[in-house]
Amino acid sequence: MEIAQTHNKVNANLLTTVYGIKPVTARQYLSALAKDNLLVRIGRGVYAIAQKQSFTYKPSELAKEIFLKMESELPFTDFCVYDGSILSPIQHHISINHAIYVETNRDAVESVFNRLKEFYKNVYKRPNATLMYDYIDLRENCIIVKTLVTESPLMEVDGIKVPTLEKLLVDTQKDADFDYLHGSESLNMYQLAFEQYSINTQRLMRYAKRRSISQEIQELINLLK
Repeated sequence: MEIAQTHNKVNANLLTTVYGIKPVTARQYLSALAKDNLLVRIGRGVYAIAQKQSFTYKPSELAKEIFLKMESELPFTDFCVYDGSILSPIQHHISINHAIYVETNRDAVESVFNRLKEFYKNVYKRPNATLMYDYIDLRENCIIVKTLVTESPLMEVDGIKVPTLEKLLVDTQKDADFDYLHGSESLNMYQLAFEQYSINTQRLMRYAKRRSISQEIQELINLLK
């Protein structure tokens, strides 16, 4: 922790040089401190003192129910399920969003969509911006099924896979169903996110590159400086 305070950031190589310990031992120390929320991972193997809070989200019982049901019926399929309310902490003008988003492998979207329609009402598949504005009322309960991009940054909460903040920041700029968040609200969201939470910019930009919007994301970040 003293090294992290002195150098602003720390990695295993620095600890090995200063203390003469083995790299594997250094990595174990860093990992343990990160789990205790004393350090935060800001890059690949690079850590800094956690001065901002970690982004947290508590999935609803319905979100957990949907995740476990789909995982049980399609055990070899990947899922990410979350409530629209996950966006509220980073919204300047908080909008009501009662949707539950179900992301799954591209080749499983159709099957998941059809299965969910058997159990729930108002289920939509990959809605575009026009459908969102004209037919989907986010003030009412609904389910939106969309493609889970490979190597998406996810975290596990209460036994289900949910998006990290980095994933949300990229998806809200890319996905048509989040078109209502574009424009000036985008900058407001990034401002709040970077002010309040620890963000792994390397993870953010790596995912943005996978989604082919790394330039747009970098431009938003530059506006914050």
